[in-house]
Amino acid sequence: MSMELDAILDNSDELYLTIGNLLELAPLEDSDRVEASFVTCELSLTHGSGLRRLIAVGNAVSATALLRLQFEALVRGIWLWHAANELQIEKITSPLTTESEQAAKGLPGLDEMIKKLANTPSVPPMAISQLKHFQDVQVKALNSYIHGGIHPLRRHAEGFPLPLALQVLKSSNGLAVMAAMMMAILTGSPEVCAAVRELQIKFKGCQPPLLYPAAQPSSSSG
Repeated sequence: MSMELDAILDNSDELYLTIGNLLELAPLEDSDRVEASFVTCELSLTHGSGLRRLIAVGNAVSATALLRLQFEALVRGIWLWHAANELQIEKITSPLTTESEQAAKGLPGLDEMIKKLANTPSVPPMAISQLKHFQDVQVKALNSYIHGGIHPLRRHAEGFPLPLALQVLKSSNGLAVMAAMMMAILTGSPEVCAAVRELQIKFKGCQPPLLYPAAQPSSSSG
């Protein structure tokens, strides 16, 4: 493993630890919508944690497949808070049975959720820009990893390039910060939101550049 990858993995571990510390004691409103969004974003973070561990043991191909799951869970969490109707909330929060599984098949997929969010005024434009950018640049290749296409087969046979592993890890960390921001919003705490927002600056070295250009000027203004 390279020194650069080691350093970013260590920084990523610190990022996740900080996110956990900021959110673990934050109170939540008692509502199905809040719980559904929070838990789904938490699932996105869990996928990201698994991705990080897989890269650490040299299994970047399987890790990359998790990036697709991490992204969709994040989009689902944001959609549940901003755009899902009450019936959709009921479907996704129902106990898992054969009937509820069938009913949940009618929930929107990734493309439909992103389109709905883009037309929802309460969603910050920067968040939409980030989600669309990730979808346009990465999702097609990531689908290949999910479905056993040419990307994972060739990467497994020929080796996984270090620059690509670094990109996957940084992209995952960027999604993690977005998930943490959504979860912070759900706490209703301005202090928690501000602390999570600062993670874009503090941990910018292990995230993709897209996440923090708007915040960059304030970091040098003091």
